Amino acid sequence: MPLLITGAGLCAGLVLTAIPAQGAARPNSVVLTVTAHGSSSLKMVTLRCPGLTRGHPYGEVVCAVIDAVEGDFDRLPGDPGRRCSEKRDPVAATMYGMWRNRTIGWQKTFPNACALTAETGPIFRF
Repeated sequence: MPLLITGAGLCAGLVLTAIPAQGAARPNSVVLTVTAHGSSSLKMVTLRCPGLTRGHPYGEVVCAVIDAVEGDFDRLPGDPGRRCSEKRDPVAATMYGMWRNRTIGWQKTFPNACALTAETGPIFRF
């Protein structure tokens, strides 16, 4: 009897291996936006990693950074040595997309563009 169960389990495993996964991995893709407070101006870029990074001057680096933090923008290393003025000229940054086959999103308002760059590094420099 144990031989039949083992054989049946082995056959089932072979059959399942041959069937393609229904939820095949989607490409890593994010939309990044920056909006100045009180303005209708919007800067936006879409990245697909690897691959379509031409719309961002640091696209390949940004893809590597996003991958290193596993899509969690609260873990971005930023540019800790960067010093910024305390001038108030707020900017809002957002990110949404798919990374490692899961939906991700993030948004934050910064006192000014320098503070945005200091906290997020090259991510929103486009």
